[in-house]
Amino acid sequence: MKKIRVLHLTSTRYGIGGVEKLLLDMSDKYDPDRFDVFYCNLFCDADGQGVFPAAMRQRGLSVYEVKGRSLSDIPQMVSGLARLLRQERFDILHLHMLQATIVGGLAVKFARGTKVVVTKHYTDDLSSQNPVVKRLGHHYTRMAGHIIAISEHVKADMVRISIPVARITVIYNGTDIEHFDRRAAVPSHLEPAGAKDRLLIGTVGSLTPRKGHRHLIEAMPEIVKELGSVHLFVIGEGPEKQELEQLRVSLGLESVITMLGFQDEVAPLLTELDLYVHPSIHEPFGIAILEAMAARKCVVATAVGGVPEIVLDGVTGYLVPPGEPAALSNTISNALRHRDKAIEMGRAGRERVADLFDIQRTVKGYEDLYNELCGYPGRTRPADGSLD
Repeated sequence: MKKIRVLHLTSTRYGIGGVEKLLLDMSDKYDPDRFDVFYCNLFCDADGQGVFPAAMRQRGLSVYEVKGRSLSDIPQMVSGLARLLRQERFDILHLHMLQATIVGGLAVKFARGTKVVVTKHYTDDLSSQNPVVKRLGHHYTRMAGHIIAISEHVKADMVRISIPVARITVIYNGTDIEHFDRRAAVPSHLEPAGAKDRLLIGTVGSLTPRKGHRHLIEAMPEIVKELGSVHLFVIGEGPEKQELEQLRVSLGLESVITMLGFQDEVAPLLTELDLYVHPSIHEPFGIAILEAMAARKCVVATAVGGVPEIVLDGVTGYLVPPGEPAALSNTISNALRHRDKAIEMGRAGRERVADLFDIQRTVKGYEDLYNELCGYPGRTRPADGSLD
């Protein structure tokens, strides 16, 4: 049987976020006898030498470069990508992110025989606020042969913008549990002075308003009042960093909250936490939550987007309304006061990740879809587009 050639197209300017981490974690798990998988990243601020392309090359992945860094370079990028598609004869062009979807959708018109898959990693309200760009994103998503939604929440959003439900498959993002366990075994050196005897809380996410860090920081004074010896680690970088730092200082929490910035490895720290908190205002899915559950941590998270599909309230953690510091402080304090129950929830969370969100399951979903689109034997998909 002829191997299926797949090109993943992304549009990452800098850094490694959830989408990039997912693709990296999946990269060595495709069946090598059935699939040849390649990568191309557009709009890189470092002319193809950014953090994400470098990470792909470091793993020995086959990475193509298409020149262009700005919107004015789109004609050049479309031409370069179309030429690449014709020369390399890819069977599947798999589009991730808004700009990649638009450029890829334009380019594939000049490459006959290449089928298009779009993974929607976000809901429509989190895409570009530029109405023209948003309409183009809608158009080229609808033009794809099939759309992957990373959660039922995202699927419902796709249906709302008139994408036929039979062309949407929910394939949950996953985490590499075995790799996570190996990384978690390395001792963490991130513990600040004096935090050793405190209850440790952690959160991971880009420092943007939609991640809700402000509400967690505002909840901390009441948590300290209730429990005394508590410390919060905030892992991530982003445009809201300075404002969050100022909030921390204005609330007198310099000794209570440590802003750790971006960390290549969060697994060692996650294993040391007593509780993981995810205070997002909007969240299509939440890979950071999966990693916390893989570390056997009870999770307190906001009941938004795809989060309730991951965290079972009262079973693997607690769900609270978004944007409410009082609800966060009450729930966090309660979870930390009942450590035995939190430990039990952490174990249940680990089992849930192993059952539903292991990266191998994600890869299998992608492989099944590729086989189906290329007419090869594989799993038959029911009319609603779901996977068993």
